[in-house]
Amino acid sequence: MEAFNVRICAVAACLLLASQATGYTMQDLCQQWSGTGYVGNPSDCHAWGYCKDQQVVAWGTCGAGLVYNAQTASCEYATTTPCSTSAVETCSNVKSPMYVADPLNCTSYGYCDGAGGISYGSCGSGGVYSAASTSCVWGPTCPQASICRFMKSNIFVGDPNKCGNYINCVNGYGTSTACSSTADSFYNAATGNCQSTNPCTGDNTNAGNSGQFTVGEPSTTACNAEDFENAVDLTVDGKAVTYKYVPDGQTCYGYYYCAAKGATGYWNQCPTGTQFNSALGQCVSPASFVCGENRCGNVNNPFMAVKGCLSYTICSSGITENCPSTAEYYDEVNNICTKDIPKYAICK
Repeated sequence: MEAFNVRICAVAACLLLASQATGYTMQDLCQQWSGTGYVGNPSDCHAWGYCKDQQVVAWGTCGAGLVYNAQTASCEYATTTPCSTSAVETCSNVKSPMYVADPLNCTSYGYCDGAGGISYGSCGSGGVYSAASTSCVWGPTCPQASICRFMKSNIFVGDPNKCGNYINCVNGYGTSTACSSTADSFYNAATGNCQSTNPCTGDNTNAGNSGQFTVGEPSTTACNAEDFENAVDLTVDGKAVTYKYVPDGQTCYGYYYCAAKGATGYWNQCPTGTQFNSALGQCVSPASFVCGENRCGNVNNPFMAVKGCLSYTICSSGITENCPSTAEYYDEVNNICTKDIPKYAICK
């Protein structure tokens, strides 16, 4: 099997490789792991990163015809190994029929016919697809959304969505677990151990929410006639549905569920690392569309591009800075300044 193609990172050059599906970055993965070794790249199933001291210190890609298998920490043949970031790519390569998770939609799944084709199915209202059991299961949590999807098997990592909890990663899956049933024991991702002092800087169970909204918060005006009519029509399994998702108009990541025109709307937010594209009625990568509100909301990136990508916002302060003239464009997906304009919607 072909060897890895390796590049060593400058500290600032590859800290944040943004996920197009989950919202995780390779730096997020490394920060939750006290160990040393390889992790998958959440934005490219052919690529990997190398963690040391909770930092991404190297990155690279597998050879031609190979995809990275995070659970075995090795490059394997694309004809037998699913691509962790694309059901379409998986089905275009595998030679035997199989069911695969849809990384972009937890309620749906793909069926690979073994000849390059793919068809989709839906788990229906309240159902999510579990790749581990190749079946639809009931529950609010998406099995494929776990950080373990990009980590090798049989390791413990911190829960990026609930500081102080840990996850035991096995075959790409894991459940958030408290160190004890009492409130006096916390998992420290830096040491890989539970301790009595809280290592967390704050409650991040609702990361990205500025506090002006609460999940499930009702609104009697969000689903008014104009906003409801302007919202994109949705389909499930090719059939139109009556409900719509209406943007909240104040954040890039919040939206209201509207069962019908004039109904009470209920606020919800996109998974961390994604934002709500009202033209699609979906949560997507922030770089894939232009949001007119604060783009730093609900993302883990320290910097976010300003439209045109000739400057970027420092999310901690709101200050806008420019890249050097020798590399004038800011690439927020790879967190680098580059001489070539990135091909993202925000840069056009």
